[in-house]
Amino acid sequence: MVAPPQDTPRRKRLLSFKTALTPIYLLALVNAIVCWTIAWVFWDRFEFSATLLGLGGFPIVVAVCAYLYLLTKKVERK
Repeated sequence: MVAPPQDTPRRKRLLSFKTALTPIYLLALVNAIVCWTIAWVFWDRFEFSATLLGLGGFPIVVAVCAYLYLLTKKVERK
């Protein structure tokens, strides 16, 4: 019988900007497009439209903060 292969230790996966921020950017983009389109459709209702404009911009602010955080703290430098 052949012995089962030993489990090799898993290497730590390097975090890059592309793998870390792509989901955040996609979510921010889709959310902004949807919210701003609905705000444009309901432009005559100021309260609803203003709320949607703010909700559309908020994920963009979060994505920029995530970019700055990863830039300073988490990305492995070679």
